[in-house]
Amino acid sequence: MGVEPIRLAIDIEEVVDAFEEASALQHYFIDTQKSEILFVNEAIGEDCKKQLEEMDDERYLMVPPRRPSDAFIVMELFVYDKIPDETVADQFTEALGKTQPFQNFKALLQSYPDLREQWFAYHRQQLRNEALNWLCANNITLEDQGFLPPITIQELTQRDIDRLDEEVRDYQPVRCMDCGNETGFIRRLFLCSVSPENQLIEQKTQKHMKERFVITHFGWWTGGQSTLLTASRCPQCHSERIIWDY
Repeated sequence: MGVEPIRLAIDIEEVVDAFEEASALQHYFIDTQKSEILFVNEAIGEDCKKQLEEMDDERYLMVPPRRPSDAFIVMELFVYDKIPDETVADQFTEALGKTQPFQNFKALLQSYPDLREQWFAYHRQQLRNEALNWLCANNITLEDQGFLPPITIQELTQRDIDRLDEEVRDYQPVRCMDCGNETGFIRRLFLCSVSPENQLIEQKTQKHMKERFVITHFGWWTGGQSTLLTASRCPQCHSERIIWDY
């Protein structure tokens, strides 16, 4: 039996705000007994040292401070994920390579209003994923999970698979990780409505696969607009731990 998760009545957006604002001097804590987010600013106030000492207790979880490198990585990912135009992408990459990359990035966004709006949404979602991963790592679940997208999973028929791109069609189970068998595998592919953006979505997907398809071990394949789940079972030892390759 696993340890029961800590259930908190906190809005996910409040946690995301804390993730965005937390720094070396601005501290955010989650009170796991009262379902509250507490703020301590070392830059102002005389009682901050006493407050921090009081929060040196298991009931309080400190939101990790955000480093400049964290924000920089998100900007790089945005350029890679969301700017298909190579000329425009090169402009942003060049801006990030200069001194004051954050100011350069924001200034360049002013020239691309559509990308600017996409950036705000992308940045917020990345923060939300980081917050959810942190909550999962600390065995915390939020009572209100209405922010999660609906998860639907459909097993593909052979006819469906034949319509997929050649790269996906060639992706096959090739070897059992437990017994070494390399033959007789049956490939199963599933179309999933969500991508594995964070650990909470992964957990919900695992639960769905186990309850509906009796599958406990599967892989993710993401490309273009589609997210596929891959599963197989060794015909000799019945393990689901299978290596896939092209």
